[in-house]
Amino acid sequence: MNGEKMEEMLSQLIKMVGTIQADQQEMKQDMEEMKRDMQEMKQDQQEMKQDQLKTQNKLQDIEIKQKEHHKELVDRLKAIENDQQILSQ
Repeated sequence: MNGEKMEEMLSQLIKMVGTIQADQQEMKQDMEEMKRDMQEMKQDQQEMKQDQLKTQNKLQDIEIKQKEHHKELVDRLKAIENDQQILSQ
């Protein structure tokens, strides 16, 4: 009877160890998947930063062109104003 209990206990321990090993393997797989997901997120974030920098550069270019056009228009208006003053004298 004592031998049967020992065998039963050993059997239960083996099952428990097997279950723990299976759980560990599943956790390892989950962690690997999470690592891959995090790497993808980091890559996406880096791409977003690059896109943001491109957009900022485009906006700066637009602002520079806008200032140049504004200056050109002001210069033209001043030239027209000067021509009118000369003609009105």
